Amino acid sequence: MSKDIIKFYPVDNGDTTLIKLRNNTTILFDCKIRSGEKNSDDYDIFDVKGDLLKTLEKRNNIPYLDMFALTHPDEDHCLGFEKHFYTGSPNDYNDKDKELIIVDELWVTPMVFTNNGVSNDDAKVIRKEARRRKKLYDENDEAKNDRGNRLIIVGYDGEDKLENILHYYPSDIVNEISGVKQDLFSFFIHAPLKADLVTGRAEKDKNTTSIVVQARFRINSDDEAAARLILGGDADHYNWEKILEKTEKHGNEEALKWDLFLAPHHCSWTYFNNVPIEEKEVNKIPQDYSVKIIKDYHLEGGQIIASSKLIKDNDDNPPHNQAKKEYIKNIDSKDDFISLAESPKPSKPEPVIFEVSSDGLNRIDDGESSTEDKLESAAAIGASSAVSGNWCKS
Repeated sequence: MSKDIIKFYPVDNGDTTLIKLRNNTTILFDCKIRSGEKNSDDYDIFDVKGDLLKTLEKRNNIPYLDMFALTHPDEDHCLGFEKHFYTGSPNDYNDKDKELIIVDELWVTPMVFTNNGVSNDDAKVIRKEARRRKKLYDENDEAKNDRGNRLIIVGYDGEDKLENILHYYPSDIVNEISGVKQDLFSFFIHAPLKADLVTGRAEKDKNTTSIVVQARFRINSDDEAAARLILGGDADHYNWEKILEKTEKHGNEEALKWDLFLAPHHCSWTYFNNVPIEEKEVNKIPQDYSVKIIKDYHLEGGQIIASSKLIKDNDDNPPHNQAKKEYIKNIDSKDDFISLAESPKPSKPEPVIFEVSSDGLNRIDDGESSTEDKLESAAAIGASSAVSGNWCKS
């Protein structure tokens, strides 16, 4: 494989983003793997697990990820983890575990280790697995660096209970995945910031503790990044205000540039201001710092990815129709706003895929090649729905 691949899975309100590097390193940010065949709009659900099994590398005929990052422990970011991912010592994997995916290196925030920070069953399974791996580090077990046992903490631990484990902090540049140095790929860590992890606000709103990173893809070691992707979980506008302030203060503006930007919290208004938007007149005004990250830091042709259900002109949040309009207002073209729920058509969404090559960033799925089908689907939904997307006729 000679090109890096970035794949955004259509999972309605939730995130599942796969990065497969040219050296076959595989990285997954969050997961939402659903059972059943239809979503809330009675449209087909894409088979995420089946596609992962076809895409991931195998070791001894066992599918694995080099790295899985849980941005924060909400259900829409880890649904299906217990059913589809292996937990426990990798040495105990056997035939009954067939098709369970091994995670070589697990990235979590300190929130995963708290009782109040974890409330759903899949997050509890991740917490149990993180604690299993933590014990190996605490006991300095030589197996701690084995594939399937590695653990990374992203963010500050206010009580130093995780001091034996490797931590990554905001402003760190990470170019090692599961113990292997990446010459042409790196992460810039933006968040979670210390203040968001150690205050009561974190306990009340796990979104504020989301891992936020910029992923950088290069073609040659001497080149600048050929593509930049920003992933921010469900971080809200308060988080982004501090991220912008901190990044500019320390001269790290390069870390805010983006070609692809995954709209936080599934295209929610929380990226731009408080909710509900109707509660106060001031809530209807996008914050300057949120707009600046979109308007001033997007590179030419930068594209917004909305990982959400269908965006309609109603009171839903997420996704939020006014947020979609605000994104489009501050990028180069409405065609650069991509709704995963609508590509290639609402009745049968499929992953949106980009490749990074010497030519730059290119979209390689067929989501732009079936306009007739898309318009037919839009008509079926009804004009009153005001469905969003990058294929509007006007």
